[in-house]
Amino acid sequence: MTKTREHWLGYLMGALDENEHASVEQQIAEDPRAADEIDQLRTHLNMLSDGLDEAAPPVGLATRTCALLDNPSLFAEVLDPSSPEDENAPTLKEKQPFESIGGGNPSFTMMDMMVAIGACVAAVAIFFPALASSRMLATRLQCENNLRQVGMALQEFATGNAEKRYPAVASTGPLSVAGSYAPRLLNAGYLQHPEVVRCVESAQQNSQPESLPTVEQLLNAPESDVERLQQGLATVYNYNLGNVREGKLQAPLMRGRALYPVASDVVVVQDGQIAPQGHEDGRFNILFDDGHVEFISLEDLPSSMKHYFLNDKGEVAAGVDEDDAVIANGIARPFTEDISTEAEVPAPPAE
Repeated sequence: MTKTREHWLGYLMGALDENEHASVEQQIAEDPRAADEIDQLRTHLNMLSDGLDEAAPPVGLATRTCALLDNPSLFAEVLDPSSPEDENAPTLKEKQPFESIGGGNPSFTMMDMMVAIGACVAAVAIFFPALASSRMLATRLQCENNLRQVGMALQEFATGNAEKRYPAVASTGPLSVAGSYAPRLLNAGYLQHPEVVRCVESAQQNSQPESLPTVEQLLNAPESDVERLQQGLATVYNYNLGNVREGKLQAPLMRGRALYPVASDVVVVQDGQIAPQGHEDGRFNILFDDGHVEFISLEDLPSSMKHYFLNDKGEVAAGVDEDDAVIANGIARPFTEDISTEAEVPAPPAE
């Protein structure tokens, strides 16, 4: 049908060859409906041509154009602002700033402002949660990587002694806090960078963390300075306090146990409540005796595993036996009661 109408338009406009013209005339003669539709098309074409009055070009237009092309210096006269204006010349509309962008209206409406504010709010709603989530994931993975390095250093330390034990927390003295394992690993060369032993999120939350003390500083400092130096261990990863056997404090034993904790992100016990400090979502990385690291929450732990942070007596102190593991924050001590200063202070095992 489309092609037939094209032929009809060509017929009315005289654009068909003889054979096509004859074919259309034959169709008109044989089909009254075709004749009616062609008459309607003719009426529409006539309506379109009613307003197409030809306008005669200005007198001398061709001559002036050729003269201008032959003599380029005339362009200067045309472009000279001091030359007299032609009354018949079109006047240019003065454009406003940003008119081509704003569609001719330079004003900024309230609706435009609302749309812009809405777009900004939507961008913030999309961007900032994603940014926060990315930052939390990066912090978690960095802590996990740090704990893996700490785990390898601890295993290397344990492999180097006959009893296969991790660094011991001293009963008394400058090394009698859980975090003392960190400067000992660094001092012995098992770790190279102090940042590896610090819980990333806890260090960021503390705007001015104490510097990490060395073993020499702790052992040689005046008694009045020891506690201040120990505060520098508050942001290191939690560490196993060891256990008591026959009244003596023992270092944790390396036996490759999958459920025996050795270290973790910073987790403290406040008013009897276990409070992870390492990550904003309340979860934490924990390093086990077999070397693997898990990212878990207290809710995911069976009740028996929550004793990772309390011994079988419900205290933040050394375990009551070799299977009773307690991982405590860096400034926690293995005993809840003061040990007599006359008691023998065990020297650190040979590195």
